[in-house]
Amino acid sequence: MIFFLKRLFIGTVLNVIAILACQKILNYLFNDFFFQGSPKDLVILALVLTLLNFLIKPILKIIFLPLIWLTLGLFSIVINLVILKGATVLIPGLAINSIITWVSASIIISFFNSFLNHVK
Repeated sequence: MIFFLKRLFIGTVLNVIAILACQKILNYLFNDFFFQGSPKDLVILALVLTLLNFLIKPILKIIFLPLIWLTLGLFSIVINLVILKGATVLIPGLAINSIITWVSASIIISFFNSFLNHVK
């Protein structure tokens, strides 16, 4: 239980940093990524994103394992995109206007989430 709470806390912190990094980077490149909310809403969005990554993402990876193999892992970007879209549907306040920004945001957030796999 303590291990799960530790990973949940670190995952939430990493997702807050990832969302802020997405906002800075993608607003500079595309001007399409907007978070409209309070810091409390940002933490709640990061918590929901972390929970979806812990609970839904492994199930989606098992279901779509053949597609992940056929595309040499590139289908994982689509899974990350679905997780990000699910989080924004559950917690409105994140506005992303173009598909390029969606894909870029999912890549940036998955980069930050990859550090979570190394937490013991």
